[in-house]
Amino acid sequence: MATFTIDLLTGDVYLFTGDFTGSGSTPTSGATYPEVNLFSELPPAASSAGQIYVVRSSSGTYVLNRNEAGLYFSNGLVWRRLGDIPSFFLSDNFQIIDGTDQTKGIVFDVSGVTTSTFRTLKVQDADGTLALLTDLDSKVNVAAFADYTGTTAPATYVNKTDFDAYSGATLSLINAKQDKLTAGDNISIVGNVISVTGITENTPLQLMDTVGGQQVNNIIATPIDWTTIVFSGTSLSYTGGSRIYIQAKATYDISYVLNVNNDTSGDKNIGTVIRRNSSEDITPMSSASFSSNVQNDSSTNIMPNYLVDLNNGDYIELVAFRIGYTGTVYTKENSAWIRIQKK
Repeated sequence: MATFTIDLLTGDVYLFTGDFTGSGSTPTSGATYPEVNLFSELPPAASSAGQIYVVRSSSGTYVLNRNEAGLYFSNGLVWRRLGDIPSFFLSDNFQIIDGTDQTKGIVFDVSGVTTSTFRTLKVQDADGTLALLTDLDSKVNVAAFADYTGTTAPATYVNKTDFDAYSGATLSLINAKQDKLTAGDNISIVGNVISVTGITENTPLQLMDTVGGQQVNNIIATPIDWTTIVFSGTSLSYTGGSRIYIQAKATYDISYVLNVNNDTSGDKNIGTVIRRNSSEDITPMSSASFSSNVQNDSSTNIMPNYLVDLNNGDYIELVAFRIGYTGTVYTKENSAWIRIQKK
């Protein structure tokens, strides 16, 4: 029986003759190599140093302990396969296939790796799904964060320098803590800067009574309630009722007009002053208004601009009171106002 064998390293062709029973024999005259059927049948490498054997059939499991058929050389320690790298390790052949459906699997492509370079892919100690570069092109939907709260949101954030390429149209607020803001009158929001616009520091506050009907012909002074803000002044606060609160120590310019109706018989006199903190009169009493003994006879109390020093936390009120006869006198709607301005 004769067999031809090709050495894949040198291209030499060898002729083997004789009865190949798997026991192996030493080559004679360099023309033939002893043969065995499987790698496991090779004699010990230590006792076969320098010898070449032919393994006729492949054996073992791919990747784990595969031994391909071919020529094997003993260096005195181990048997080394001669010839090309086993083809199943080439990147265009190596595959990982599904254990159930062998028609599907994955293939590694190393064509982009630099010559003479082996890259290392480190696997994390965790289960998960590999992401693709194309996944980075899509943006996360806001709905994906619907279940996050202040305590479950991620504790780390992207560094601000990572967003240097963003323009004003794609502005992102990094580590934003504020609620969503909506700019109102005279307020401007640009990025994370909130500015007051369109008003000066000393804008006046002016209030008006559009309802009227307050009885002011009383011995105990009656504060005038206001219903409408005509101007919203700075350094001043009005939240309803009769009181105007001072928010900065300064000199203030105050003026007012109060119109009333005499709805009963008899002459009436009404006095008015500006009172601080419900106890101190801080302006002169304007000329008392006089209503004649005529039904619905009107009268007016007027105070021109008057300067007063006020402190932060003070509040002032316009109060009216009876000077003359008893009876009923009502404030007239849309006919009373007060104006105060920081100087």
